[in-house]
Amino acid sequence: MPDQYFYDYEWDEEYCYPNSNVLKNKLNIIDSEQLNNAEREITAMKILYFKKNPIAGKFDFNHLKEIHRAIFSDIFIWAGKPRNVNIAKGNMFCLLQYLDSFASSIFEKLKSENYLLEIPRENVPKRLAYYLSEINVLHPFREGNGRTQRLMIEYLAGINGFSVDYSHVSRHNMIEASAYAFAQKYDKINQMFNDITKRISLEEQEEYIRCFFGDESPQLKLFCSIEKNNFNTCEEETEEMDFEMKME
Repeated sequence: MPDQYFYDYEWDEEYCYPNSNVLKNKLNIIDSEQLNNAEREITAMKILYFKKNPIAGKFDFNHLKEIHRAIFSDIFIWAGKPRNVNIAKGNMFCLLQYLDSFASSIFEKLKSENYLLEIPRENVPKRLAYYLSEINVLHPFREGNGRTQRLMIEYLAGINGFSVDYSHVSRHNMIEASAYAFAQKYDKINQMFNDITKRISLEEQEEYIRCFFGDESPQLKLFCSIEKNNFNTCEEETEEMDFEMKME
């Protein structure tokens, strides 16, 4: 789902070609449609690759920057760097002077929730929706925010045992849900995530946790502890059922 609706901004000489809204780029393309097409093709291949080969990080602002850099480094020299101008798409995104502090508040909150690993699984889609909404309000890059934040949320979903399939969401519905969430009305985006998330195997989840946190991490130990408890509970329930059947 590419970012296909336009930012509301005045032309700026740092990012745009003279007398144009076309962003300066490594491809030296000065036509907006040609740049959009090239950008879409390049980033689609990059994102597909990084879905299979996750970009390492700790789900913080630096991680978000690294994801952006990895996706857009072949197109923009400022890939991975926060913007130096204010931008809006209907609503004004986080003001330039508050980018670092707002980013810190988002990712510190996520860390305080232990990256959602300790909440009931049925609540995970709703929290994924919340963090996508908050990172969208942050909008720290001059271009490519949507693709960057959606990939990070896919990674966050993975460590919590879920996949996210954005292909089932229309451009209109994503924009609408994001706009409502911007106003702290989360019903639409919560429903969207309930519809587009599904459970992955425990083996896949464990692989994600190892990838992002390491083999000796507290997060992996927590995962193994929870699954061991679930296994023991399942065994006990099975034994009780067998006993009841024998009694009958």
